Amino acid sequence: MLPWKSIITINPNSKRAIYLQLADAFVLEIMNGRIATGSKLPSSRLLAETLTLNRKTILLAYDELMAQGWTEVHPSRGTFVKKDLPVTQPKGLNRKTAVSKPNKSTITANKTYQITEGTPDYRIAPIELLYKTAKSLTKGILAKSVLTGNHFEGEINLRNSLCKYLHETRALNPSIDEIMITRGSQMSIFLALSSILHSGDQVIVGKLNYGSANRTIQHLGGKLVEVDLTPEGLDIEQIEQAVQLHKIKAIYISPHHHYPTTVTMPIEHRLRLLELSIQHDFYILEDDYDFDYHYNGSPILPIASIDQGQRVIYIGSFSKIFAPSIRMGYMYADPNIIDQCRDIRKLIDRRGDPVLEKALSILIEEKEIHRSIKKAVNIYRHRRDLFCHLLKQKLGDEIQFNIPDGGMAIWATFKNIQINDLIKECKKVNLHLDIDTYHETNKCRLGFASMNNQEIAQNLNLFCYAIVQLLKKN
Repeated sequence: MLPWKSIITINPNSKRAIYLQLADAFVLEIMNGRIATGSKLPSSRLLAETLTLNRKTILLAYDELMAQGWTEVHPSRGTFVKKDLPVTQPKGLNRKTAVSKPNKSTITANKTYQITEGTPDYRIAPIELLYKTAKSLTKGILAKSVLTGNHFEGEINLRNSLCKYLHETRALNPSIDEIMITRGSQMSIFLALSSILHSGDQVIVGKLNYGSANRTIQHLGGKLVEVDLTPEGLDIEQIEQAVQLHKIKAIYISPHHHYPTTVTMPIEHRLRLLELSIQHDFYILEDDYDFDYHYNGSPILPIASIDQGQRVIYIGSFSKIFAPSIRMGYMYADPNIIDQCRDIRKLIDRRGDPVLEKALSILIEEKEIHRSIKKAVNIYRHRRDLFCHLLKQKLGDEIQFNIPDGGMAIWATFKNIQINDLIKECKKVNLHLDIDTYHETNKCRLGFASMNNQEIAQNLNLFCYAIVQLLKKN
């Protein structure tokens, strides 16, 4: 038996929960090869006695490992590390029912209804508190440093707070010189790609992908190398083929909830991708735009959390917590990349928004952001369930989708409906579909988070009415 007491170390002063520290330690040992793939983990009772921890803490850690895809349970035998993990050590609803007839009487003249691709509900966000805090910073002894200082990498208090926040929530370990604050994830994507791309460089993306990322790559002279999507995200076999056929400079991914399809990349593929990036010397641009919104257990940790060689440029945003117009993003990368991004940023945005950034740091330190996310997750989970239930109830097998584990939208496929026709038909009942087809004729993202229960019912009634009218024409 392995010397678990020597292998597993817990920091009682860390703000990261003990069960998460325990799970982190197991992941590290698996990555290092000390815990072999396919091996059996000690029973929760034995490990609790060995480490002098509560057995419930051990069970929570084991649940976390299984949720993230590292382990599996064999009934009557115990918990085992998955055998098929490509461990690497990095350097440095389907019912066939007819469409029900909706009621057109809910339409109010001169009012526009809306379904988006998936935006937050600003009404439940701590926006008023954010700006109230920001206003207080413009007076007193803090005003001068906040209002007149140089903030090319972002306001220093927010960068410090973010280092702790990312460690507690994502098991990342950034230092302040590895963090840059930006005006949203799109600026992070632009700066990161600007720092690593040269004209003609090739970048792997999904055939279905975040359009702004594609356009940024092309604007900078990069060439897109497209790979197919599978039910588990980007096709890992096609990625392997692409890096052997081409000199790849980077890959752009959103593995937590792929944009636009919402699917999650499993841990096995993440490890393989990291291994490939080391073997073939390319960067992984990890866009983790909605990590905080996960409804079924804990989210799988970012690839950046297992990257020790700094192949990953990690991008996140607070805009999904507040509102799309509150542009607050960040980047975690090697200090050399941060330095290059700083020099580029000086040309377009010399100071950022230090007052708002400092206010955000206060909300993080006072746990207001944590409380807001917890509240939003509960609300969005209920909205997701209602949204999906009503769609299946009203449309039956005319629509196909998987209920997402997280995020703010579903990826829907229609049986007999063309999306461009649906957008036009919805306009006739004052319903605006603020969506993109992503070059798909019968598929689209439909967001649920920005609508309350009444709005979901009302908007889906209009949505389904428009579909009925189209089906009559067909």
